[in-house]
Amino acid sequence: MTTATTLSFAASLLSFVATSAHAESSDKLTKGLEQRAPRAHHKRMAIELAAVFAVGNRWYWRDNGKPNEVDWQLRGDAALQAKLGGLDAWRFDGNPYDINALGHPGFGMLTHFLARENGYGLGEAFAISTLASGTWEVFLELREYGSLNDMAVTSTAGLPLGETAYQMIHHASETHLELRGGMGLENGDAFGIVGVRGELDRIPSQGRGTFRGGRHVSFAAELPTDELGVRSYEGGAKSTVAGYYRNTDDSRLVAGVSAEFDYRKDEERTSRDWDLWTAVAFGPSIDYQVRHPSGLTLALGADLYVDFGMLKAQAFEAWRAEHPDERMRNVMEGREHPYYFGLGASMDPRVNIAYGGYFAGARLSGTRFGSLDSADRDQEMLSNKLHFTDRDANAELAAGYSHDSWSLMLDGRLHRRDGRVGTVEDAASRHTAMLTFAVRR
Repeated sequence: MTTATTLSFAASLLSFVATSAHAESSDKLTKGLEQRAPRAHHKRMAIELAAVFAVGNRWYWRDNGKPNEVDWQLRGDAALQAKLGGLDAWRFDGNPYDINALGHPGFGMLTHFLARENGYGLGEAFAISTLASGTWEVFLELREYGSLNDMAVTSTAGLPLGETAYQMIHHASETHLELRGGMGLENGDAFGIVGVRGELDRIPSQGRGTFRGGRHVSFAAELPTDELGVRSYEGGAKSTVAGYYRNTDDSRLVAGVSAEFDYRKDEERTSRDWDLWTAVAFGPSIDYQVRHPSGLTLALGADLYVDFGMLKAQAFEAWRAEHPDERMRNVMEGREHPYYFGLGASMDPRVNIAYGGYFAGARLSGTRFGSLDSADRDQEMLSNKLHFTDRDANAELAAGYSHDSWSLMLDGRLHRRDGRVGTVEDAASRHTAMLTFAVRR
């Protein structure tokens, strides 16, 4: 996954160049927090959810509901029975990309965060967020098909987003933040870039044991711009849900399960095409760090994820030119920037080295997505149920120098995307180089 692996790579480099003084203090705070679990505020949670639904309902029925009339495909008197009676009334919806890629993850983030603020554990917050999403689909959007993609994305994206926000707000003094700016070249085009990254690691740095509940969270966002405006919007968050740690005098091992959300929207330029890519991911993560008495530190890590995504079909435009009259699934029909829903798998090995103030890192990543071809909102109208596949490969190499609260980094990235639609194949590639300066806290 593209943004996901960049996020993991950035977070691991950030932890390298940040000071390690927070580790012992976080151990003490962790022990103190584990001794007292907060009391859940059930009534306050219910009131806050009711307020969220009231605001959402008012937005949904703006202008007497006219913006949503196109989605009212179920009869009002039979809609509830249809949704509760089976899967036939549950389909992939046809909403615009940003509503599905940002709006529903934002709802999941809010409900997860509110649940955590009201004293619920991470698993309970995930369940509350899922219940809230299901309630919205069944009752508030009564005459619409229940949205499979909303159920797949809302609470799963809310977990890394909401948990990261919750942990960093409550442990602000332990959170390492980095603001980065600079310039670069992508396929020969010059651009400027600003970015922000943050990491909070409260996994004990002594002894061994197990942990759960967002002890290690991170986020990253980048905004490259040029003379035409914003080139792309990228961001993501990652939370380690549970795992095992083992510390010795010269090494640290953390193995666990992580959840991640990643969003990317690239604007079209002469040197490269537009792109859409949003994914929620879940799977095992491992990080191992060893310190040599000379001061050299080596860190290895990898994530292995199962992904649900909303993304551009790389070969669709070429296929569409050959088949202009075919009726396709809703999110690809008559849209300037079509996309599809898919399932995928991704892998992200990485390595970092630090010595004194110098640091370097490298990572490779690969992702493969296949389209989900059934249960489209307009399933009965489709004339062709094509299967789409897309593969994404990335390589990144970074090196720099850090001193006190600032760092200078040279970053090179290679990206290749290839896809297949029926018998039509297409591919695109990018090469990027950036020089950035960062300050951190």
